[in-house]
Amino acid sequence: MQRSLMRAGLVCTYILPAVLVAACTVPADHTALRDADLPAPIPAHRFASPWDADSGYLLSPDGHKLSWIGRSWGRAAVFVRDNTNGELRSYRTPGGVRHWTANGRFLVIQTHDSSGRENSHVLAIDSDDASAKAIDLTPYPGVRALIHSVPQGSSDRVLVMHNLRDPQLFDLYSIDLVTRKETLVARNPGDAVSALTDVAGRFNGWLRSREAEKPEQIRKAPLSMRRPGLIQRMPSTFHVLGRDAHNVYAVSDRRRAHVALVAVHPSLGRERVLFEDPRVDVSNVVMSSVTGTPLLASAEPGYPRFKILDAALQRDLDPLLREQGRAEFGIRILSADAREENLIVSIDLATAARVYLVERTKRRHSLLAGPAPETTAGPEPVRPVEITARDGLPLSAYLSVPRGLEAKRLPMVLVVHGGPWGRNQWNGTGNPIPTEFLVSRGYAVLAVNFRGSTGYGRRFLMAGVGEFAHKMQDDLIDAVRWAVERGIADPKRIAILGLSYGGYAALVGLTTTPDEFACGISINGPTDLASLIEAFPLYWQVDLAMWHDFVGNPAVEKDRLDMTNRSPLTHAGALRRPVLIVQGGQDIRVRPDQAERMVAALRQTARPVQYLRIEDMGHGVGWWVHKLEVMRRSEVFLHDCLGGQASRFDPLDPVAWAWRRISR
Repeated sequence: MQRSLMRAGLVCTYILPAVLVAACTVPADHTALRDADLPAPIPAHRFASPWDADSGYLLSPDGHKLSWIGRSWGRAAVFVRDNTNGELRSYRTPGGVRHWTANGRFLVIQTHDSSGRENSHVLAIDSDDASAKAIDLTPYPGVRALIHSVPQGSSDRVLVMHNLRDPQLFDLYSIDLVTRKETLVARNPGDAVSALTDVAGRFNGWLRSREAEKPEQIRKAPLSMRRPGLIQRMPSTFHVLGRDAHNVYAVSDRRRAHVALVAVHPSLGRERVLFEDPRVDVSNVVMSSVTGTPLLASAEPGYPRFKILDAALQRDLDPLLREQGRAEFGIRILSADAREENLIVSIDLATAARVYLVERTKRRHSLLAGPAPETTAGPEPVRPVEITARDGLPLSAYLSVPRGLEAKRLPMVLVVHGGPWGRNQWNGTGNPIPTEFLVSRGYAVLAVNFRGSTGYGRRFLMAGVGEFAHKMQDDLIDAVRWAVERGIADPKRIAILGLSYGGYAALVGLTTTPDEFACGISINGPTDLASLIEAFPLYWQVDLAMWHDFVGNPAVEKDRLDMTNRSPLTHAGALRRPVLIVQGGQDIRVRPDQAERMVAALRQTARPVQYLRIEDMGHGVGWWVHKLEVMRRSEVFLHDCLGGQASRFDPLDPVAWAWRRISR
């Protein structure tokens, strides 16, 4: 089937005109979809490569310049616009984390490593020089460099951490942006994960790793012995965000189930709650650099909710908020100038985001990127649901169903988030294959936040200790059975899909509960837990406390035996349903041998496995060429397995083929 689709795709790509694209769609053959009036599937390239989509808008502190990431002649580029005269410049350099210096002269960029090896560099652009180019401040091969901070009040230096001296450790350096001279500020003592500095860039010491804080007898004890103590001694959160003359502002879960935004009396210590949600942690707080007080706080219990905490800001944003109508949305302040007179604001919808420039003194706002409100009208195909696990634990989930279809015995994809210390967002942020893409193929999509996910309080997080392939996996199965019992999902046409931990969970599901799923897709998923941890990057070895506390320490014999039993590779012979395994050849987190050993074991026993190794891909599916390839291969695989519709071709298939060959 796959070969016939690819042959048809060649015909569609090179012979048929665009008006006949619909004829190159493989129709759905599932009983619930066969006679449905499904719209033509949204092309994969719309999700993989939004050529006209700009992102990452960033105002300079003086408000005179605006930077963003876009495309120049098909390649990623950094743009800088002078707001005083409209002059626009572009710099052919990959985007990444960006900061302006205090005077708005230099733009400092921490680039993404296009090779996939995660060896980021720190670049600087002198935006006052019309002929300037991006200069690599850390031109060291095989070294990972990170922006630590851009000190306030200093317009010509940046603090950088990198591991040139020792691949396992990050030292702190100061780099003069004018002379490009690098000076060692402090050498890592050998057990530190980060430097501690103040806003002026003064060094105040090192933050030791959690692993280094453990007594030796604790480090050598098996997880089964340590687990009760870990759960009983759950660390609380109290993180100071800022202060004014009357209060210290912090996010805190002291004496409460979830993290809240609080104001604390500086001498008496009394906490006053400013914003909280009874179901989830506060997920975002925006602080004013002018007053030191909170401006905005938000949480995501289901649909997002937020509270504007500053009366003047509420007044200035009211016109923008009213413009959104009755749609569910979240709001983020992405950037502001030093006086907070101009803001970059994102309105986050279920399937899109709109980014605005808000000019407060002029009382106006303008759309910078994203669809206009009238183009996203109508109900969004997502709704929050709550599922009760078999032991009574409530689980938050998101269900998406194709528009116009009744949620009745549909083919369904269970999407499992990575981490596992992360969570599903209501708008599908971070999913390796976008929810809207899957829905457009006719599938119901269920994304559940299983125990061990972040954002639901300490107890929910710690409930995942030692539960890889056990209760964390039970939660996923309980979610599937919830959908079946309510008649939403066809029990014989359910797939499980995920990246990283999600890929691991997909393989666990197919090997330990093979009757629950019709097929699965694992993208960069671990298959052998012990060797996974042992092969982590050297600079991770300083602090593996999270892995040792949740999964186990492979150096401890009892832990290693338990981890082997919870590894899909051990149970490869039990797999009966088709699996697509996707692996990045440059992945430094989940090494390619994890996939290759699993594929070899499955092929040795003639199990139904397809293997897609993408040589130039790392752990994430970030480059548009990789996204397109993964989505295109997945839609064909899911069509054969679940019976949804699929495209025989995508207009950018030949472009991606050519682009890869000229870009590497």
